[in-house]
Amino acid sequence: MDIQQTNPEARDAVLLRLEGSLVRHEDQELELLIRELIDRHCRRFVLDFNLVDFIDSAGIGLIMKFAALIEKAGGALLLCNPQDNVQNVFSMLGIESRFKIFDDLAKALIACGRQLNLEIISVKF
Repeated sequence: MDIQQTNPEARDAVLLRLEGSLVRHEDQELELLIRELIDRHCRRFVLDFNLVDFIDSAGIGLIMKFAALIEKAGGALLLCNPQDNVQNVFSMLGIESRFKIFDDLAKALIACGRQLNLEIISVKF
């Protein structure tokens, strides 16, 4: 996995741009990153699925784990830009009832708040 992070200051929101196939149930490097961001008082997270070409139930489990970490710290996790095949998996597994899923990034960012100090992190699986 390759993680590219911008300036590591405290941010209002974090955009995680995911890329590739999300098929792992455990990803310690990404979990450590999320914990570090929470420790820096980041509370709003947006997962951008625009470049995710495949997700399975293990990948959904990873998202659920991250959501639990974020929500335990009083934060929120939003999902956006799923490709059709990823959206189909979300629908089959009932993810739409658990998360707000936006069809584009702009709508997800607006939901985070109009004036954001945003950190962008790219994660390639």
